Amino acid sequence: MKKMSKRALARIVTFLSAAVVALALFTGGTVFKAKRYERTAEAMYQKNLAQANESLSDMNDVILKGIYSQSTADQSSMCADVWMNAYAAKNAISSLPIADIDMEKCYTFLSKTAEFSRAEQKKLSAGGTIGAGAHQTFLEIKKKTLSLAQDFEKLQKIYLDTGEKISGGIDFSFAEPKTIATASATGEGLNAMNKNLSDAPKLIYDGPYSDAVNKKSPKMLENESKIDKNAATEIAENFFKDTAGTLRLADTKSGNIPAFCFTKGNAYLEVSALGGKVVSFNTNVTASKNNVSQKECLKAAQSYLQQMGYLNMKCDYYENTNHIFVMNFHYLDGEINCYTDLIKVKVSADSGKVCGFDATSYLTNHTRRTLDCKLSAAQAQRGVSEYLSVQSVQKALIPSQSEKEVLCYEFRCVSEEGNELLVFINADDGSQADLLILQINENGVLTK
Repeated sequence: MKKMSKRALARIVTFLSAAVVALALFTGGTVFKAKRYERTAEAMYQKNLAQANESLSDMNDVILKGIYSQSTADQSSMCADVWMNAYAAKNAISSLPIADIDMEKCYTFLSKTAEFSRAEQKKLSAGGTIGAGAHQTFLEIKKKTLSLAQDFEKLQKIYLDTGEKISGGIDFSFAEPKTIATASATGEGLNAMNKNLSDAPKLIYDGPYSDAVNKKSPKMLENESKIDKNAATEIAENFFKDTAGTLRLADTKSGNIPAFCFTKGNAYLEVSALGGKVVSFNTNVTASKNNVSQKECLKAAQSYLQQMGYLNMKCDYYENTNHIFVMNFHYLDGEINCYTDLIKVKVSADSGKVCGFDATSYLTNHTRRTLDCKLSAAQAQRGVSEYLSVQSVQKALIPSQSEKEVLCYEFRCVSEEGNELLVFINADDGSQADLLILQINENGVLTK
């Protein structure tokens, strides 16, 4: 046999090396693309799981508000929100890699819910009403969507806590589950969820004001004189006299309340250019635990407001987040709750000290008023849904979407399922001005 030349051998070695490198590059590129696809798919599944939970939760909330509203516009809006969220939930769930579980009942329930809601909306548009039968059907839908939302929220939490990949398939058929994400408890939850939809209602059909935006000029500052930077600085120095750090003029602010903005240490302060009022201040404090009770924090906030010159202020709503209380105070005009005249106060449950304050709404809306109700409380109560049980009533001044003030009777009610709601009935014409859901838990009392 003829010996292979060194040159030929070198060529073969070079060729084989190139082939190996090419194969490695190809394999590496394929793996990279596969990994990228896997990450993309996982992100999509996580998004769909969150979307299913969000849509189902939204359906529960809009039904709770809409079904007890006497406003045709509110009821029509409820129907539209329900059918859109039902289809959104169905699309999100059907896009998940769910294995070994027949979700057909779930899909059918969501489809029929959407069709029923759409039909009820058309009926309302034609001048009809939501009758007793439809009312009961919406309540049954609410129960089912709440149960579904809780199951998907639990499922979402398991995947977030364990880091298990949804792209591996939501499969509960394993004899030996790989992780808690495939544990039988969750599988049983989804199976039970789907099974429970068997007794879903037959769908018969015919086919807290704290975040209100203030754009108007501030009533409390209308007759005040304009101050300059030096005067504002003097006010800031006096306000921050017990605060460590160097006072700096950080910025000037325009808008409905033009202001001089100051910083000192970790604190921020706004002083109005008209009248030199403290509009707001905030400190970037953190709290590690609740050393001070809610009642003690409330007393600290009330004392602070009195020192600032704000009297007759009442707090009904508050929230404790990360050991910091945010308390919503409103002006009490005799026996009338003026929710338009709002001041927010932050208090650390760690130290019991005030660490934030915002009087924007109060400065914008507070003024002397003459408030008289044309209707009696009994007359106004006729505007409350017959499906609600009235627990108490008081007078309230609330903002409207047109930024006008509406004098109302505020009825605190309980629904058939035990939910607490606030129904505001216009004290002049008996129409429903607003309806809010009360949220009461260990962290506070809020509305939505």
